[in-house]
Order: sequence, then structure tokens, then C-alpha cells
Amino acid sequence: MRIIKKISSLLIIICLGSSYSLKSQNITLSGDIYEYATYYVNSFDLNTGATNVQVFRYQLSSDNYPVQLKVNFRASMRSPALGINSELTIIEVITDLVELQAPLILDNRDISSETAILYDMDSPPNSLELTGQVLQSLNPDQSDAILQSVITTGKIADGEYTFQVNILSENDDILASDSKTILIQSPVSITLESPSGALSDTLDNVIYTTFPIFQWFSQICNGCNTFIRVARYNSQSHSSMEDAIEDQRVLPFDQTEDWYSIDNVNSFQYPFSGAYPLEEGKVYCWQVMMTMPTTSGTEEMTSSISAFKIGETGSIEVINNLSNPLLLMIQQALGDDQYNAYFGSGNSLQGFNPTGLYEVNGITVDESSINFILNQINSNAYQVQSIIIE
Repeated sequence: MRIIKKISSLLIIICLGSSYSLKSQNITLSGDIYEYATYYVNSFDLNTGATNVQVFRYQLSSDNYPVQLKVNFRASMRSPALGINSELTIIEVITDLVELQAPLILDNRDISSETAILYDMDSPPNSLELTGQVLQSLNPDQSDAILQSVITTGKIADGEYTFQVNILSENDDILASDSKTILIQSPVSITLESPSGALSDTLDNVIYTTFPIFQWFSQICNGCNTFIRVARYNSQSHSSMEDAIEDQRVLPFDQTEDWYSIDNVNSFQYPFSGAYPLEEGKVYCWQVMMTMPTTSGTEEMTSSISAFKIGETGSIEVINNLSNPLLLMIQQALGDDQYNAYFGSGNSLQGFNPTGLYEVNGITVDESSINFILNQINSNAYQVQSIIIE
């Protein structure tokens, strides 16, 4: 009977011991890895792994405390544009073993080979000393090649960028993990498509609606924001479309704002409210801008400026006869902007054609005399001091 009791007691001890050793701890990562339109290698300190750019933020928690663990972070890339056709580690950092006594906010900016003091979410909070080491980073040759690409193109090359976070046990078993692979295709330009034209040929870009649909082309951009602005061009007060677009705008309505925010799309209809109404017979110019989040801050990319005219209902737009040799010489002498200010759409000399009768200072002259004067202006022998239209 004593033997049976001893055996029973031993079994109870064994069972209790087994239960304790098999008791598992479930580690949970709640958060996300952030996306940028452009990643710069120089945002990371390749010696310490430190960065001031937020790549991830998680709440790290367990169903049982305390728990001992390590944090492993790895950033890698693959960029055929740089000849990197297989995954290449940019930086990999692992922390020393720490004891977690309550949930903890885990931010990549706290992880490096330098010591950081963190506080958990307990009440009152407990302090943790987080120290790590760099396991792997780009070698100087690789880093120089990538940085040279940044210097040449102004941004890191397009490619696939992978970020991985692993929560490890004391024996390096993975307790929890998360990863994200981001395809970077940085926009290279914004091309305005419709209504689109130069200021000198708005008669080729006449539209007959005061609520036009603007269309442009730009590449897909993660996390980008798109803006548009529209302004009236007045030849009496503007010497160029740049002057007009920086002057009073019809969109946005609020003149304290330079741009009107729209969805991240490639087309936009002029709004029915919240903007100045467009007028028939007037010339307008428009421009699009995209802002791109990068690991070095927000960058802006703007399109060129295009012009269009709102046609008048019931009227017929006539294109100026620029095939006339005299008009061509006048255009060459004045320059495109100045020529359009007088002969362009909606201006005082629109549609003008020489009659063959010419006067200089009240004296009748022939066309060859006019050509001579224009040639002197074009060769800088004469300079125009003022122009008076009678």
C-alpha cells in the first residue's frame, strides 16, 4: 500500500512537472509596416542599424508574463536596375534577450546596437534596457554603388523592398513574425493630356464646356497625394503661364491655398462648387502636382503647365494665319510669349493678316522695308523700346 502511494505521488509530481514545462506562451504582434514611395539607404545607419524613419510600429504582448524574448529586424532589397537580381540585406539587427512583464510598444526607431530605455504598458510602467547588435549590413562597395545611384537619379532605384520583424525565444525559435514586400516604382513625370496645349496654340485646344474633365498620365505611387490648380491667363497682366498660375487662381477658391487636393487618380472634373466659374471666351492654364512620402521626408513632383480656351457657344474659332512670312518674322522678333500677348487667342490682334499697306513713322513703305527692320531687330541691331497699338 505504501508502494502504491509513493508511485501515485511520483506520478502526480511528474504530471505537474510536465504541465508546467508544456505551458506555452502565445506572443502577439499587433501593428503594421509602413509604406513609402521611395526608400533611401542613407536613412539607415549601417554601422549601428539606427534610423529616425518609422518603418514599423507594433504592440508586443503575451498571454503569460514574464516572458523572455529577442527582437530581430531585417530590411532587404532586390533591384534589377542596379544589377541586384537576388535579395540583398540592407541591414539586420537583433536585440539582446529582454524580459517582458507587460505589453510593450515596439518601434523600429528604438532598435539598434545602441542602448535604448523603453517603458512597457504596465501601471506603473516597467523600464526595459534594449541593446542590440548588427548581424549584417551592406558592405562599403554595395553601399557606394547604391548611394551613387541616389546621387545620379535623385532617388533610390526601383525594385522590391522587404521588411521583416521576428520575435525570437531564448533559443532563437520564432514566437511571432510579420513581413511585407513593397514594390517601388517611383513616378518619373506627370504628363498632361487633355485639355492640353501651348499658350500660342490655344485655338487648337478649344473646349465647349465650363466643367472640363482634366486628364493626365502618372505612374502608380504608394501613399502619394495628388493636387491640381487652375488659373485664368490674362495677356494684359501675365507675361507667361507661370505668372498666371502663381497669380489669382480659379481653383482652389481659397487664395491662401496654392493647390486643390483630389483623389490619387489620373482624371478630375472641374467642380460644380467650391471654385470660381470658368467663362466662355477666356484662356485658362492648369497644372498637377504629386507629393510622395519617402524615408527622407515628403517630396513634390509637378507637371508642366498647359493652356486651353473655353469656346463661345455659337461662334467659330479661327486659327491665326502663321504661314504669312511677315507674321512669322514678327513672331521671331517678339518671341512666343510677347507675340501671343498681342496676336494670340482673345487678344487685340487675333486673326490679323497683313494687307500689304505699310507705314513707318507716317511714311508709306513696301514689305521689303518692313523685312529689313525686322531683320535688324532679330540680329539685335535694333532694340524695341515700346509698342503702341492703334
